Amino acid sequence: MSKIRPLFNPYFTVSTPDGRNGIRIRQLKIPDFRKQIMDGWQAKALPSRTYNANHGRERGRRSFDIDDPCKSQLVELIREQVRLLATEYNYQGRPATLASSQILLYTQGPGCPVHCDDQDAADDDYGIGTVMFNWANQLVVLLFLTQEDTDFTGGQLFFPNADFYVNAVPGKLIAFPGHYKYKHGVTPILSGTRVLLQTTWRFDL
Repeated sequence: MSKIRPLFNPYFTVSTPDGRNGIRIRQLKIPDFRKQIMDGWQAKALPSRTYNANHGRERGRRSFDIDDPCKSQLVELIREQVRLLATEYNYQGRPATLASSQILLYTQGPGCPVHCDDQDAADDDYGIGTVMFNWANQLVVLLFLTQEDTDFTGGQLFFPNADFYVNAVPGKLIAFPGHYKYKHGVTPILSGTRVLLQTTWRFDL
């Protein structure tokens, strides 16, 4: 079982008593890349970088990543939103660095267990199996690329601390801090393929 050591950072000032105050949702106009992405997945499906991630228990091993030129185009749309969102998260004036981006495809199966994203292995400093939550400078921004109840069923993003569920609509962007007050998961995928672009951003403090 992983040991969890939150690391408080006073520069992070978002008030999040119920794990919902820092969630932001926007609706963007985006090109329809669904066929292009599905064709790329059929040609070469790669295990996602979160395929075997350990968030206290193993993921459903059902998420895949693809390399596609459309990813860069969509990341730039998200980058502009991150610049605007920085003012709402006390990050204004701090450079935003793209830490990771994946086009994730979830096929029929268990979805994803509840977890939080701002965590780093800290074995060398705190012992084997320790996870450090930074609390400070990571923003998670997701962009849905497929339509719930049309391209797939099930597969809702949910935040248990807030009892909050998010329906997938192409172009819907959802942003939230990576720390543990924003634990989230994905309900089981009942049919079809759920596709989204997952990005994480770091802000210099």
